[in-house]
Amino acid sequence: MPGAPSGVPDAPRDRFAVLLDVTGYAVWLTVAFAAAAAALAVLAGWPAAQGVKYGLFVVGWLAFGFGTFKLLPSRPWKDDDGGGRFETAAGEDTAFQSLVQRLPPARFRPVPVVHRLPTGVRVFLASLVMLGTSLALEQVFGIGP
Repeated sequence: MPGAPSGVPDAPRDRFAVLLDVTGYAVWLTVAFAAAAAALAVLAGWPAAQGVKYGLFVVGWLAFGFGTFKLLPSRPWKDDDGGGRFETAAGEDTAFQSLVQRLPPARFRPVPVVHRLPTGVRVFLASLVMLGTSLALEQVFGIGP
């Protein structure tokens, strides 16, 4: 099958598959936090849409900071053999990333772990989607205080 991923680390990167992967990651992370914000808003007695708007705004800024932090280069005096709490070993998926790989659009063109964009890039782009969704809820749909 032409264009199928070979799983070989030295194979050329399928840029369209990487785009589908990062798009799926950003969209599904936004959907997950929107659902959590809606549930919390309903439990607190707020309208769900208003809770989603505020929740995505707050989580979007937190994800923006986390993604930016993850994009910083490593310090030369630090030993980088151990990942942090949110890291996995090379060649492994997090639970959320493996879920994203089973959902569209990423499932149509799977990307080997070694060819995916770094976590910092994916979280940073997801934060932009969250903030954009929050802005659209306010400006386009008129959801506000």
